Amino acid sequence: MNAGAKLGAYGLVLAAALGGGATLGAAAGPIDIGDAPVHGAHDPNPNPTPAPSVGGLSVTEGGYRIVADDRLADAGEFTFTIVDDNGAPVTDFDVEHTKRLHLIVAARDLRTFHHLHPAMDDEGRWSIELPTMAPGAYRAFADIHPTGGETVTLGIDLIAPGIVDAPEPLVPASSSEVDGYSVQLTGDIEPGGPNTVTVTVTRDGQTVTTDPYLGARGHLVALRDGDLAYLHVHPLPDAGDGAVRFAVEIPSGGTYALFFDFAHNDTVHTARFVVDTTAPLTTDLPITDPPTTNQPNLHADGAAGHAHERGPR
Repeated sequence: MNAGAKLGAYGLVLAAALGGGATLGAAAGPIDIGDAPVHGAHDPNPNPTPAPSVGGLSVTEGGYRIVADDRLADAGEFTFTIVDDNGAPVTDFDVEHTKRLHLIVAARDLRTFHHLHPAMDDEGRWSIELPTMAPGAYRAFADIHPTGGETVTLGIDLIAPGIVDAPEPLVPASSSEVDGYSVQLTGDIEPGGPNTVTVTVTRDGQTVTTDPYLGARGHLVALRDGDLAYLHVHPLPDAGDGAVRFAVEIPSGGTYALFFDFAHNDTVHTARFVVDTTAPLTTDLPITDPPTTNQPNLHADGAAGHAHERGPR
């Protein structure tokens, strides 16, 4: 796509992007310092429990920054570089879950999700062929562990050109039908946590023991509706019953989308759940529209469970 066409396409979805920004502003709320304590004032809770941290809300974290060659999520090559405080490309990354970088691309409406693995050249430039995605606003997350540093999650907004449909509200659901598999999420999720959730995969009424993929039997990404905060999710030991368990920490009440990647018969599938923390999990409305990544299962080392997470391991 040439530069003129890109600018024209960008204009078609600018309103959608601005709408997403308005949603973010509403979620964050206005700044009010009227009741803020002054120096020397009594703090009724001097040692509050810190809220679980989130990632992906900024292009910069921990002295690292993501720089994209363009901000279009159109089908084709997407390229970017991770740079340090001096603007120099970073090329040394620790391998985490068999990859040096995990790229998550999610739609702002949390109905589309892709877990991708770009390749890096000798100059530190990452590239990946993006699949075709519906017009609209997206958020890309680079989950990395720079050598000698801590794990960080960098985020950047992208736009897929075209006319955007009106957004629809997310409907809470803890079951998902994908590619002939029934995937069930159980366990309550409350702010503060950690909360334990269990994911069970069945096919034709029989429990499926998922294959190892990227060093694990399951991967979970949790994103908060409104600002797409990338949340802490931790794997729990395998109980040997075919289910995959995670500890999930959320910082606030609200609606969250959870995406579960699993492999079976050499194909990767993605199930999506929607959780409203103000109500129990419901199975009344199964979700049937998550994408299938259709990637071969190339990494099988028998690890029990895994989730995407940020912060020090």
